[in-house]
Amino acid sequence: MADRSPALSYQQWQYELGQAFTAAHIDNPMLDARVLVAAVNHMSETQLVLHGEDIVPPAQSQQLCLWLDARLAGTPVSRLIGHREFYGLDFKINAHVLDPRPDSETVVDAVMAQQPAAKSVLDLGTGSGCLIISILHQLPDACGVAVDKSPAALRVARLNAHRLKVRSRLALRQGHWFAGLGSNSGDKRPQFDVIVSNPPYIASHEIAALQVNVRDHDPRLALDGGADGLRDYRHIIAKAEAYLKPAGGLYFEIGHRQADEVVALLRRAGYENIHVKRDLAGLDRLVAAMKKN
Repeated sequence: MADRSPALSYQQWQYELGQAFTAAHIDNPMLDARVLVAAVNHMSETQLVLHGEDIVPPAQSQQLCLWLDARLAGTPVSRLIGHREFYGLDFKINAHVLDPRPDSETVVDAVMAQQPAAKSVLDLGTGSGCLIISILHQLPDACGVAVDKSPAALRVARLNAHRLKVRSRLALRQGHWFAGLGSNSGDKRPQFDVIVSNPPYIASHEIAALQVNVRDHDPRLALDGGADGLRDYRHIIAKAEAYLKPAGGLYFEIGHRQADEVVALLRRAGYENIHVKRDLAGLDRLVAAMKKN
């Protein structure tokens, strides 16, 4: 942007950012511009319209300059402003958690359609908490447990649970998959109506080729699924039956080329009613299966 003078209005800043993003061939350039200009002064879109002709204070102009450079370098808007809308809720995010994406809403939709009376939900690898918090919002009588290997990610999930008013119904546990639930065995193991997970599913050798907004900004711990991307599906599927109630449901987000492999793993483990759901782009995004009754 040629003119970075602080004496620009919010409306002018929105135009300048939009032009810069358009020239850089960034998707949805005017939307990104509007979101950033609104965020710099913590305004809603309505307030942005009402105050569009107000002059932006110098400190906010400096922040917009920084955001402009970062966005042009590939940083997602949600990373810049520190939050992302998911399933109609506003989630705080940071560098320790995946950036929630609309594709993942397919998981919540499937649980709502198939388990509308669920009372207990387990989320493995919760990250920001977007899956289980969204589900608990839809199921006001349900309680849940969210597990993550990363203590830093759990701090984000805890913050979101407080902000979105489900903390009293959500326990948070640190550990590697089911190990986060403790060492109980046999009948003492907790059992759930629903288990959801968005595990790491990118093959290790494919991470370097990911888009910059994913490769350089999502935590590698949440991306790297081992040599073939299926490492964590194998681990979870091998143990999940013991933690599911009879007729309980297991719901996985998957990479769009992994449906056949994950379905095969579930079949070999004895699950039934296995099916695949597509996301809004028409790509395979979810595999769901039921424990035998």
